[in-house]
Amino acid sequence: MATQAERDAWNSILVGQRLGGYELQVCLGAGYFGLVFEAQNLATSARVAVKVLLPSSDPGAIVDFENEAVLLQKLNGCDGVITYIDGGHESIDMVAHGVTVPMPIRFHVLAVASGSVDELILDPVARSELDWAERIRIFRGAVKSAHQMHLAGVAHRDLKSSNCLMMVNGSTTRLRLGDLGRSKDLRSPPTMLIADYSRGRGDLRFAAPEFLWLQGGGGTSDFLAADYYGLGSLLVELATGQPLTSLALGDIGAVMRQAAADLQRGQSGDLTTLNLQYRRVIAEVIDIMPKSIQHDAQVLLASLCDPLPSQRLAHSPYHRDRHLEPLEWVLRRADIMIRRLEIDARQERRIARKLERAAS
Repeated sequence: MATQAERDAWNSILVGQRLGGYELQVCLGAGYFGLVFEAQNLATSARVAVKVLLPSSDPGAIVDFENEAVLLQKLNGCDGVITYIDGGHESIDMVAHGVTVPMPIRFHVLAVASGSVDELILDPVARSELDWAERIRIFRGAVKSAHQMHLAGVAHRDLKSSNCLMMVNGSTTRLRLGDLGRSKDLRSPPTMLIADYSRGRGDLRFAAPEFLWLQGGGGTSDFLAADYYGLGSLLVELATGQPLTSLALGDIGAVMRQAAADLQRGQSGDLTTLNLQYRRVIAEVIDIMPKSIQHDAQVLLASLCDPLPSQRLAHSPYHRDRHLEPLEWVLRRADIMIRRLEIDARQERRIARKLERAAS
């Protein structure tokens, strides 16, 4: 992972540079191994986002970056995923000790987003001002986008609020998923060792418990189960500003050390023993939600975030939804929750008008 000092240094170097006909203008954000810039297409003046992989990145990051380009192009017809426009390699001149050295830069050109969901919810004040209907709409948008990816044979594997991008067009806002570096084409051979898949990658505060206990697998069902967990954790983020794993497990480092010790002894932890911790946290999350959606939210979280991966893949717990495809029943529940919140809002407005008339 690049340090903040490295990112700051590369930001200074790259702003104003031209890559493949695009001029980098301002840094929009930073990830583990790269920077994202707002840029201008020099031929059309169109605004785009250019994602740059830092030259100091390790081989694993390079694989992730190239994998992202392949999958984004595969998913370009999917309106739930950020649009890939262009990309490639370009060299920029670096001067060191009076010597000019060409430095190769890898980059993706993407549609520019208006922001990411984490910007709406990490600030407690901003999150409190976000009404519950809008929070559930955001959740629904992520579920729909992940469902589209799954239908196309791709698992995201890194679902969280910072990777949920908001595309605003007039009065319409659409959610699109970004950051597909750790994603997996379910119809292709593995691009990493099974050990890499089983341990999970990325920010472990968002990881599904099977990865922390070193029990994750490299099969299709394993990847889908991890995405289901990520969607449930996103709903928890929208409610609390924090990922479910952090709330339920606390010290992630301690969990990983215990898992490593178990592995050395030839043992594996029983994930079902986490049920009590997860039920407690889910109950606390549900308690801060409007009463009209608490039951459905509880069922959703209990299903999507079951500590045992195989349980997340079970049919809908609602008998009338049993005929629906995976995640379709989640979309239906989200729609029902949104309608109930809209009814609540209309009733509150009617009561407010009555009180105003009575006061006058």
